[in-house]
Amino acid sequence: MTNWILAQQLVLSLSLLLLLMAEKKGLKILGAKGLYTLWLLAPLMLIANNLPRDLLFIDNTVLYQYLVKVNQQTYAAGGLLSWQIIWALGAISVVVIALRAQWQIQQGQQTIVEHNQLPLSLPKRLRVMSSNKIESPLLSGIWPSKLILPDDFQRKFTVQQQQLILQHELVHLHRFDNTFNLIALIFVAIFWFNPLIWLAYRAFRRSQELACDATVLNNKSQHEKISYSKALLLCAQSTGPHLSIYSQYGAKHPMLLRIERIKNQTVIKKRNLLIAAIGGLGLLTTVAMANQQAKVVDSAKVNEATPILRVEPKYPLEAAQQKIEGSVVLQFDIARDGSTSNIKIIKAEPENVFAKTSIDALQKWKYKPQIVGGQPQIQHNILVQLDYRLDENPAPIKPLIETVQVSQ
Repeated sequence: MTNWILAQQLVLSLSLLLLLMAEKKGLKILGAKGLYTLWLLAPLMLIANNLPRDLLFIDNTVLYQYLVKVNQQTYAAGGLLSWQIIWALGAISVVVIALRAQWQIQQGQQTIVEHNQLPLSLPKRLRVMSSNKIESPLLSGIWPSKLILPDDFQRKFTVQQQQLILQHELVHLHRFDNTFNLIALIFVAIFWFNPLIWLAYRAFRRSQELACDATVLNNKSQHEKISYSKALLLCAQSTGPHLSIYSQYGAKHPMLLRIERIKNQTVIKKRNLLIAAIGGLGLLTTVAMANQQAKVVDSAKVNEATPILRVEPKYPLEAAQQKIEGSVVLQFDIARDGSTSNIKIIKAEPENVFAKTSIDALQKWKYKPQIVGGQPQIQHNILVQLDYRLDENPAPIKPLIETVQVSQ
């Protein structure tokens, strides 16, 4: 998986960089809702970059030979395992932080709020709770969602502000924003080592709140916009979600931008939205075409399957006691993550002596995937010959692709 993650960095970084650069000017040209929609470009770019392609089959007339030494195996395996461990620790840390944020909002005493106690009609399926541990209303969870209000909600805000706040949270609910927040968190957990992902996550959450404000305040009076802004300021002490799936009305870090945007709303031309849609579609098409064209490669270069981890087969005890030597030729595939699969015995001399130990070892081998056009490829029909010899200096044996000397 780590090889796939690294292979996505060019396309991912390009899409995130474009989105970050478009954030400021995009507000004026596309509006808050258009800018929020534009964030779909990031996952769509990854999808376009991973569309199915023809599998690469190895031409067995071109063979490549490797000489593997124990110290090289150890060094390569250590490097591979270290990177995997570091990535896993980072991903787990992101998940733990997000879970902790979700856990914190569940702390404190929560009481049920009846819908008829609120100045706005809400869907019956939406549970409403009050809590003494939050300062700003928020929509928690996905299936089902739950609206959590501060225990002083009705005292802190006017009736008009309560209506506007509840409309804000309903926009999050109907637009499935918490689901998109979960997808964004998955992106952060997978690509946490890329600094652009952290900048993009905060920008995405800003765009989400701006788009929600624009939806609520559409066709609202100046008095209602002022009332809405004052409600935001009353929530200013709330720090807001850093890594979470919940949607919070008064998150602190984008508040000044939100108030400024409320004061300076502009009419968005449909032509701008059309141009942005065409540009995004063109970019996705370019990535998809590059992904498909990458399958036309030099088969000789594809054959250069570079091993990064080899587990030496165990010499069968009974064969060693009987002084039996031999060779086994195996055929296998290299998956996109570098692991081996579809292992078959092509030829074994003598038969049924070294076959099992050869397969057991080959199942644990790891290869550096062949990267073409930024994508790891599946390689088929690789051949390897394992020579079992008791003599420390055996006579040279001609291999099909590569030979690993196995000693007692």
